[in-house]
Amino acid sequence: MRTFLFIVSAALIVASIIVWKLQPPPTSDGRVVLTWVTDDNPARKGQAALYERLHPNIKINIDPVNGGVEKVIVQCLAGVGPDVFDAFDAFQLAAYVKSGVALDVTEQLHKAGVDLKRDAFPGALGTSVYAGRTYGVPTNLAADGLWYHQDLIREAGVTIPKGSWTWEQLIPIAQRLTKRGADGRITQYGLMFEWWNWRHFFTVFGARVFNQAGTKCTTDSREAIAAIQMMVDLVYKYHVSPTPVEESSIATQGGFGSGYISLLAAKRGAMAIGGRWWLGQLRGMKGLELGVAESPIGSIHASHAYGRGMLVNKQSDHLAEALKFQRFLSSDAYLNLVNDQADGAGAFLKSDETPRFLFNPNYPTERSNDVWLRIMKMGVGDEVSPFVDTNTVSRLIQTQIDLVQTGQKSPTEAMRAAAKNINEAIAKAVSEDPSLTEKYNLVNLEPVR
Repeated sequence: MRTFLFIVSAALIVASIIVWKLQPPPTSDGRVVLTWVTDDNPARKGQAALYERLHPNIKINIDPVNGGVEKVIVQCLAGVGPDVFDAFDAFQLAAYVKSGVALDVTEQLHKAGVDLKRDAFPGALGTSVYAGRTYGVPTNLAADGLWYHQDLIREAGVTIPKGSWTWEQLIPIAQRLTKRGADGRITQYGLMFEWWNWRHFFTVFGARVFNQAGTKCTTDSREAIAAIQMMVDLVYKYHVSPTPVEESSIATQGGFGSGYISLLAAKRGAMAIGGRWWLGQLRGMKGLELGVAESPIGSIHASHAYGRGMLVNKQSDHLAEALKFQRFLSSDAYLNLVNDQADGAGAFLKSDETPRFLFNPNYPTERSNDVWLRIMKMGVGDEVSPFVDTNTVSRLIQTQIDLVQTGQKSPTEAMRAAAKNINEAIAKAVSEDPSLTEKYNLVNLEPVR
């Protein structure tokens, strides 16, 4: 044990020295440098530039390289972490809070007049609010709809319903839109979706990862199995979506946001499940006539909401400046920029329930922002459990999903295995942590012994 602790301590020291040496030096003009660990979306540069223009004493250093929950936590604990960093889902937020690196900003935001529960979309809270306390401000919000080529829809003589509709309605439309070449190979898929987006299917089928108390994994429920079964059927029963082999043969390469966005633009798919943030890439592709509809539902009228939340490093050397930068995310200037960039959409209702959002004259062909607003209002965020590591949960589910995608397991087998593995992880965590044992026994009918 001593040897292990020594190795871990040495690794932390080495990591700290390396990261410290890589920190940006102070600017020659005396500006304070704030390091922001986020993704490599080109929109970040415009967002940082806007803040710098409004606050000339600040320089924002965008760092997409040192992302990753483990890396950020290690750096923050070692005292060389970024000033602010993004949580990309409720799982990451929980990890940052439990590790003690994220600053609780509940009181600071309240004093500044920022009330997320009052002002933000409910689906945006998962990346900023944990166990009733606020740690972040949502940087944007996304919820997936159904993109479609209007010209291909007309050519096929089909109609996309407005408002709520079902998968049973979609399937014959997707079959009409699936085309094959002379050799029998599919040249145009009726519908494209990505298998890592299982949360979208879970949401529209009313499936949950945990019970209400978070004491039990429920991926073995009828709703969860039905959600994954629909993903399987779209590929293997109805043949309107690509198999893994077919997906590999048509895969594209590129930077941020490539892949299925490019395949949609190239009309390899007539329809695709995706978010408004796809516009960041689609706007640069000429000749497209795209429409947006609500995604079909399984049992409930809802959508899976996701996005990012900016957190403040508790040990930041520039705490006051970092908090001010975080609060900037609720300002009209920032929210309008996010909407104009189509970086998802602003996470605050005040920015999206406006004529400016519903119709942007700079993009006159984009007539579906009212649909995006409706989809976001239905948004349901991720679930977390206080009794299990959230990264473990995501990994265990995705492992089973991958086996389903490649035909190695049925949805029923996979979802039951995921529930079993996650429940074992819950039991292990609770048995090893007395504080979790006490909390678990308060809400669970069968105490851990």
